[in-house]
Amino acid sequence: MRVGHMILLLGLLPATARAQDMVWSCLLDDSGSCSQSTRVDLPLAGTWIGDYDATTNPAGTRTIPGLFGGSGNNAIPFSGLVRTDAVISDAVPAGSFTARFDPASGRLRMAELDLDLLDGRTGTLTTNLVITFGSFRTISPNSTFFGVSNLSVPYGDGTLTTARAVQTLDAQTQATVAAEGGWNFTLDVPVNLLAAGQTQGMPFESTSVALLRLQGHLAMVDGQLVLTGSSQDSQQAPVPAPPPFTGVPLALPTVLPPGSTANLLMSGTFSDGTQASTFSATVRGVGDPACEGDLDGSGTCDAADIGSLLTAFGDCSGLCRADLDGDDAVTAADLGALLVRFGPCP
Repeated sequence: MRVGHMILLLGLLPATARAQDMVWSCLLDDSGSCSQSTRVDLPLAGTWIGDYDATTNPAGTRTIPGLFGGSGNNAIPFSGLVRTDAVISDAVPAGSFTARFDPASGRLRMAELDLDLLDGRTGTLTTNLVITFGSFRTISPNSTFFGVSNLSVPYGDGTLTTARAVQTLDAQTQATVAAEGGWNFTLDVPVNLLAAGQTQGMPFESTSVALLRLQGHLAMVDGQLVLTGSSQDSQQAPVPAPPPFTGVPLALPTVLPPGSTANLLMSGTFSDGTQASTFSATVRGVGDPACEGDLDGSGTCDAADIGSLLTAFGDCSGLCRADLDGDDAVTAADLGALLVRFGPCP
């Protein structure tokens, strides 16, 4: 997945401070928006049968194939698919990230992006059976079902309570000077997508790997570094078939006459399916200069930060928080800079 429509706003240090290759701790404000739509189609073939049981449920539904004759409780074959739609509509994303930008070289680096696409809100999950079956009848209730193709039957709703993108590796790019001033950039950020919620009364959670593409423009405006961008993206991907199932309840609305419900037990086997997604987002982030040397974010440059710096000694790339002078290597110079900053952060 790739993501766009990104507007990031970061603060700059006062003019008296070092302006090259600064590190910024950034928070998103509430002016952004996020919309996503995902449809998963899983082909399904199987049978359903009434929930009648002579001992435990003698008043239950019985199913009989065809329009005339027959008796007992018989399995009715069907085919089709299970279609699930997950929708996030106009949510306001929240989160944080760390950035380093060098105006002299145009090098932009990002780390620690944690993007909460819902921020306490919920998305919707809707599941329908799109089914094809031959004519059959039911007893209790007494009804006739004429054979149909691609009938959509509601199967349940749910909620999406978690939708997050968490950066897994530092990302960097070379911004280019724009004709109108400032810089243009494209930054690909590797992330894990985390989703959780409930459907059919059961909780679920999932994690998948994705790539967020951030595109836009950088400019110095009134002592701030402003990053703006816009993009939309869509994606299709295969979905592995889930395990087969047996005896799942299905409340099927009657057709002739309408107004009743046939209580069936459904069994089936899935085939590999497909997933189609679209995503768009706008966000706005405001950054303050990070306390350089405070590698663990404790608010103090202390012995723990020295230990982290020594562990990172050597070449590095990306944002590399222990690289205090921005030369893509953790060296004695960075250790000296940390010792100068030793103590509580300003």
